[in-house]
Amino acid sequence: MRLIYFFRQISELVLENEKKSKDLNRLKSEAKDLQSRNDVLDMINEWRLEENKDTGSVYTFLYKTMFLRLVYEKNTGDDAKSRSEKKMANISFEFNLDEKSYCHARLVHKLVSGYVEGESCWVEKYPTSQHVPQLLREVSLVVGRCRLVGEEIRLLKTWGSLRFDILDLSCSETQVHIVFSSLRKFTKFEVIFEAALTNQSCVFHVQSFKNVIGSTTIQQIEEVVASLSPGRNLFTRIIKKVHQTLLS
Repeated sequence: MRLIYFFRQISELVLENEKKSKDLNRLKSEAKDLQSRNDVLDMINEWRLEENKDTGSVYTFLYKTMFLRLVYEKNTGDDAKSRSEKKMANISFEFNLDEKSYCHARLVHKLVSGYVEGESCWVEKYPTSQHVPQLLREVSLVVGRCRLVGEEIRLLKTWGSLRFDILDLSCSETQVHIVFSSLRKFTKFEVIFEAALTNQSCVFHVQSFKNVIGSTTIQQIEEVVASLSPGRNLFTRIIKKVHQTLLS
């Protein structure tokens, strides 16, 4: 009888161990899935929470080169609403980018800082801590679109000479200076595009033009720009059409 009882205990322990092993594998799978979702959110979110206190919060953007600082008024109420909803005392932005940084990064900062300076009465627009998610969404929308423009410029600077006959590309403030040169078409010209934010979207217009070789005119460049609607990859689309129309 003792032997039968002993084997029964062993069998129960084996079954329990198998159940725990399955539970552990399930938990590992769920943890991996949650981590994967968290990684996706980190890629989507433009902001990171750097500091969170009762007196205020600090959020960072653009790889910790832009700071959004929130300061709350001193809470004098003891009710649940006063503790959950804090009045905003101040909303400020700080930009901390090295002047030696890549020109496309400086252009992104210039666009975003211009947007921030152009918007007044931040506290009136977002008066309490309950409005912080809305504030983060609005700022993230602008930062994200400007960051993508910077990424476009970086890629064009890296690969543009091969794909679009770009001899030189550089940025200054919110201007993008490009020299196009095609031996096949015996054409060379310089264009300076001005980047700007309109309704939280990046747009471009031709600021200046200089023809070096060939018969290209500023009107042709302006027609290309005017023919394309604002949206994703606008600057790349402009450059691509300039190349197709005038250099291919």
